[in-house]
Amino acid sequence: MEEIARKVVNKCMGIKEDEVILVSGGLHNFELVENISVNIRKKGAFPVTMVNTDRLQKRTIEEVDTKHLKKTPSYYLKWLEDIDGVISIDHQLDPRLLSQLPEDKIGASRVGQREINDKFQKEKIRWTGIGYPTKEKADMFGIDFEEFWDMLWKALDTDYDELKEKGGKLADRLRGGDKVRVTSDKGTDLEFSIKDRHILVDDGVISQADIERGDLGNNLPCGEVFCAPVENTANGRAYFDLAFYRGNKIKGIDAVFEDGQLVKAEAEENGELFQQVLENSQGDKDIIGEFGIGTNPEVKKAIGYTITDEKIIGSIHIAIGENRMFGGKNESTLHWDLVMMQPSFEVDGKPIMKNGALSL
Repeated sequence: MEEIARKVVNKCMGIKEDEVILVSGGLHNFELVENISVNIRKKGAFPVTMVNTDRLQKRTIEEVDTKHLKKTPSYYLKWLEDIDGVISIDHQLDPRLLSQLPEDKIGASRVGQREINDKFQKEKIRWTGIGYPTKEKADMFGIDFEEFWDMLWKALDTDYDELKEKGGKLADRLRGGDKVRVTSDKGTDLEFSIKDRHILVDDGVISQADIERGDLGNNLPCGEVFCAPVENTANGRAYFDLAFYRGNKIKGIDAVFEDGQLVKAEAEENGELFQQVLENSQGDKDIIGEFGIGTNPEVKKAIGYTITDEKIIGSIHIAIGENRMFGGKNESTLHWDLVMMQPSFEVDGKPIMKNGALSL
């Protein structure tokens, strides 16, 4: 944990003297919050720690009136003007506690969060989100806990310089391109444009160049190349192997896009939940928002934990919803990654991935 903390503070976030950094997590992973906070102080910077829990989140959604959930805390917006960065460790011990919450109230809480998300972009507050394995999550995902633990920490502690090099090569294949076509043996045949869109490399490090172009954050484990497609250009069918939402796995999503909009979606498992999420989100919730390619060699398989699933070599993910943080135009309370395993894709007719194998 100490080694991870040093890497997050010094390499990933590049924290400088006198900066103010918000560090949040859960009770079960407060040791990592503590280690990160101490390393921030060693840099001559100032940590502010916050703790959240599944139970607190659950009670807030269930017991607080909808009109209050929609309120944006004005004090927090003012406070963010003094914050230079945020490090957020997954506070959830067991997401199943949140699986049956009313979706309309979840949607209301997103409304209250929207101005805060916009403030992050306006103030150029850089952020790092960190996944955290628990036995409860492992049981929910149907994976052995030791395997889950080892996979996540190895993926987080991977060679960042190598990720940057390989990600750069892949990004170069996309830069200057226009038409992307994604296909798979499960029925996917989807086309969209990436013309004139920034191609970003998630190598775990927020550089000054990243900040200047508005790429303010990353997730750990890292490892993807991604961009915001031109929003009104997606047409065709896409089959996604899985998505995950508040402790519920949604499998076999068969989606149809027309002029960038998701116009039809059916799922083999939990299809009603997929529709409920969309119905209770606001803004450009059903517009294509992201095209991402996984590049982390330590993530071996999809389990339903988005922060690792989207990093798998041999996978891509396409998100719907909010994408302004990396150069898009969608304004929404929703950003939802949908994962596709072993697809093929080409850019302007030139193959880059075939059945999950990259050609660099």
